[in-house]
Amino acid sequence: MAPGAATAGTATTGTATTTTTPVGTWRGTVDHGDGSGQITVAFHKGGLVCLTAGDGSDGGGQGLGIWNQTGDGTFTYRLVERMFKADGTTVGFVDVNQKAVQQGGAFDSSGTSRVYDATGTYLTSVEAEVSVERVSTTPTC
Repeated sequence: MAPGAATAGTATTGTATTTTTPVGTWRGTVDHGDGSGQITVAFHKGGLVCLTAGDGSDGGGQGLGIWNQTGDGTFTYRLVERMFKADGTTVGFVDVNQKAVQQGGAFDSSGTSRVYDATGTYLTSVEAEVSVERVSTTPTC
């Protein structure tokens, strides 16, 4: 875990117990069929998830979707990511579908992503693995 990274776990207050959730902002890497890259993922309390990939100088991606808690420290998320060139031109879309396991201030997830071209034509499916650390307990999108 990065020095100074915020963590969240199970806390007991009186008789109430708070379960581990992904709410906040996370940074790390995604590994997929075309290699790997840097991502930022943010989860909101109400079930919204957003993602940014790349730094924009060579293009990148932006996505929006939903997440669901499936247990204490486990959740799923699904989003559609728009892939674009450095000039902003859309080159395609990725339907991201992941199952995650959170351990404190880090989570790993994996799943199958369906890739489409800019017109929405299906191209292929790839396995993707995400490994990130929490950088804030506040979502950034």
